[in-house]
Parts: sequence; C-alpha cells; structure tokens
Amino acid sequence: MEVKHLFRRIQSKLHWIGKYELPSWICLLQYYWLLSVGSKPMMMSQKSALIVAPHQDDETLGCGGLIALKREQGISVQVVFVTDGAASHTWHPRFKAGEIAPIRKQEALTALAILGVEQTQIHFLDKRDGKLKYAPDVERQQTIDQLAQILCAFDPGEVYVTHQQDRSADHEATYGLVKAAIAASELEVELLQYPIWLVWKTLLFREVKLSQIAGSYRLSIKAVHGKKRQAIEAYRSQYSQIEGAGGTVLPPGFLRRFFQPYEVFFKVDR
Repeated sequence: MEVKHLFRRIQSKLHWIGKYELPSWICLLQYYWLLSVGSKPMMMSQKSALIVAPHQDDETLGCGGLIALKREQGISVQVVFVTDGAASHTWHPRFKAGEIAPIRKQEALTALAILGVEQTQIHFLDKRDGKLKYAPDVERQQTIDQLAQILCAFDPGEVYVTHQQDRSADHEATYGLVKAAIAASELEVELLQYPIWLVWKTLLFREVKLSQIAGSYRLSIKAVHGKKRQAIEAYRSQYSQIEGAGGTVLPPGFLRRFFQPYEVFFKVDR
C-alpha cells in the first residue's frame, strides 16, 4: 500500500503534465512497480500462440521475448498485423502518402525471422492505419471475419493482443476486434493483453484501477534477450531518423523498458 500512496502523491504534484506526455522517469517507475510489486511470475506455456498486432513493431515490443522462447522450443506461433502501418510518417515529404507501408512490412518480416517465425505464419490484413476505431460497420465486420478465419484455421491455445486501455485508438480497437473474433470462432482460447503505451501515457491508479492491474504477470525472457533486442533494432523506421523527417516516430526513452529482460502480460477472465 505504501507504493500505491507514493504514486498518488507523485500524481498530485504532476497536475501540469499532459496525459500524453509523462516524463520518462515516471514511466519507468510505473513499469518497475509492475515488475516488482504489481505482477506475478508467469511460466511460459507449451500452447501455440496467435499474436495480434495493430502495427508492425507492436508484436516485437510487447511479445518479442515470448515469441522467441516459444519458437526455440518448436511451439507454433503465428502473427497477424491488422493495419498497414502507413500513417507513421505522414509528416515526411517522401512518405506522407503512405509509402512507408512496404518498408514497415519488410521490417516486420526481418524482425520475425530473427525471432524464429516463418513468413508463411505471418498475416497482413492491411487495414487503414489510424482508422480502426472509425471503420464503418461493414469494414469492421470484415476484419472480425478475417481474424475469426485465421483463428479457426490455426486453432491456437493462446491469443495475445494489445491492452484494451493502451491509450492508442488502433490498439484499443484491435482488442475489441479480437474479442469479437474469438466469440465468432467459438474457440476456447486463453486471451492475454500486452501493454505498449499503457505505462507511457497513463498514470496508474488514477486512470487504471488497481483491480485491473492486479491481473498482470511478468515473464522472464533473459534467455532470448539478445534476440529481442536484434528484432527491435530491425524496426529502424520507428526508432531512428529518416533523412528529412526531423525526428523519430517513437519518443526518446520509450524503448528503454522494452530492452528489459521481462515482458508483462494481463490475463483476461472469460
């Protein structure tokens, strides 16, 4: 409880901070709290896994270690990318019309090859980046049907998807699409959420209830830590400057926690 009260005191002193601009030290403090106090140890299961990522890089940031661990043991893993990733460089004169999409796709293939996932096990749905939340009902249903077809064909034991409160419209929409697809498939699968922006954009205990955090688990990925780092580094368009861009897509300090030898997941009760 003392840690929780410490967070509340910090939050009361940070009323001037915009909810999308938490300083990196607060983000790291929240993450380390999750690792040391707020989560339980998690053993990797032998179940096959479907990883659903809104954008190319989410799967590696949130689940790269898990993917590598499973593949090293010969466990089947498939990955679905929901959007085309075309909106990440809209300010760049060379990529403002979405030309970054094939670059991100190739980065994804490279990263997943490092983690041990074959190209035949990767699905690109190519939905419009940044538009999942606002997609018409017909398009939304089509995406649900596509996900359900992949689920039925693969029949995984586990499904991993971005957190339902991940503070990104596409990430939160992807969670809803996956929940609907699982229901449509009528499969019995274990659903786990992985946070990408949750710790970076959210003051825990104020915007996310303690009861919601209580279902978190930490997985040690020390054995494949190097592979995950290599896979993250394959996404150069996201963390390094492209000539003429004037900045990076991911903010400074953001990647630091993803280089830690643990990954955090939230189990969803069904």
